[in-house]
Amino acid sequence: MRGGGDPRADRAGYHVVMLRWLVCVVVLATGAIGCGDSARGSAGSAGIAGSVGGGGAGPAGGAGAAGGAGMGGAGMGGSGAGGAGSAGASGAGAGCDPLAVPAGATTLTPADADRLPALVRAAAPGSTFLLADGVYKMTGADEASRRIQIAAPGVTLRGASGGAASVTIDGEYRTNELVTIHASDVTLAHLTLTHAVDHLVHVTPMASDVTGVRLFDLNLFDGGEQFVKVNPDGARTAFVDRGTLECSRFQLTDAGRPHVERDPGGCYTGGIDAHAARGWVVRKNVFSDLYCAGEGLAEHAVHFWSGSKGTLVERNVILGCARGIGFGLGESGAGRVYADDPAPGAGYVGHYDGLIRNNVVYADHAWFDTGIGLEQAREVRVLHNTVTAGPAASGFYSGIDARFSGSVVFLANDLARRITIRDGAAVERHGDLETDALDLFVDPAAGDLHLRASAAAAIDRGSAQADAGLDLDGEAHDRGAPDLGADER
Repeated sequence: MRGGGDPRADRAGYHVVMLRWLVCVVVLATGAIGCGDSARGSAGSAGIAGSVGGGGAGPAGGAGAAGGAGMGGAGMGGSGAGGAGSAGASGAGAGCDPLAVPAGATTLTPADADRLPALVRAAAPGSTFLLADGVYKMTGADEASRRIQIAAPGVTLRGASGGAASVTIDGEYRTNELVTIHASDVTLAHLTLTHAVDHLVHVTPMASDVTGVRLFDLNLFDGGEQFVKVNPDGARTAFVDRGTLECSRFQLTDAGRPHVERDPGGCYTGGIDAHAARGWVVRKNVFSDLYCAGEGLAEHAVHFWSGSKGTLVERNVILGCARGIGFGLGESGAGRVYADDPAPGAGYVGHYDGLIRNNVVYADHAWFDTGIGLEQAREVRVLHNTVTAGPAASGFYSGIDARFSGSVVFLANDLARRITIRDGAAVERHGDLETDALDLFVDPAAGDLHLRASAAAAIDRGSAQADAGLDLDGEAHDRGAPDLGADER
């Protein structure tokens, strides 16, 4: 928990929103979660019974349908009772198309749910399991009969139809961990995972390093602890490296919030939480509403710490979460020893190297604490991020916070409401803008944080950076001098 961050209260009618490159509909009341890519101009399904609806329209596709009302009165497409979706950006969904189906796969149906854990646990290396559409609930009496454990390398567990909305594995808050991964080159894709007592996905080695895990197009909802947990073995001799998390959606709903683990800290949950992990990529995901209403401070939507190294976090949308992106946490702790000793004599390092770029973090409730937190984060580059808040974020928070003497940070072209540097952190800044002016953005209350044409304070105000990457819509920062933040006009 960062110093000075008090638990804070949500305002009634907080709008759950999404930027134009992805539209998503969540219908938790019926166990269905539907998503459409605004690059293709697909229509989001209408939300019902308080669900969240969204519709997108793009130059490459037709107008999106109106979003249904949700989470106190706003659809993802806009404010009010299901306003129309915001305009889509052509090409924004590139790289999120369904994965190819390998030959020789085993197809299962919801009637096979009780067989699924044993079949996957006994699978040969390279096996693929295709889950037909429907809801899978394991009814066994103990954890071993309900948890899906993957112990062989190269195993794929995925939805057959290529869309996460179509296949749900529901732990019913009876299963501690829905999926545990102990092997390399495992793929989870096109699935909805929900209602775990603890983690929806837990990646941890048994005896040797785990590498190449791919988490793709997952709907992850209402985990009791961190939705995706990544950690080394107990002896800290085997680690989980070079994984990817892409094109997925995380959400903690009002119905799920009472099931959050309260020990330690009162709100022991978050998005992806990785200890001592190297070379991960977290790209093009949406994180929504990861917070607790006064019980404690939730963990980050994206958190890599305990000596993690070389993480790339880019083009994510983080909405309504207590904390956005974190590299490191705390001044001291148990790190990881690397053979190349990347920071000789530095002492404890929470995170080595890494790049945080082209992300959007926005909240409009009183539990917003930190957008991007950098604690004992060494040689980290933070480029072209937009971090701001609505008027209900009334407490003190940091848009970007660098802390402790081991932190050596490079900031460039970020657009943030507040940047704090404290406790001896060393920060080099190039062209960052601190401002609380929401009129720079098209429609912040509806989640559209693209720059207005009139945003002169941010347009063409940046400095060229070779590793700037693509903006939130997949466009290069190359139209003259770069713009500040995650959107290049």
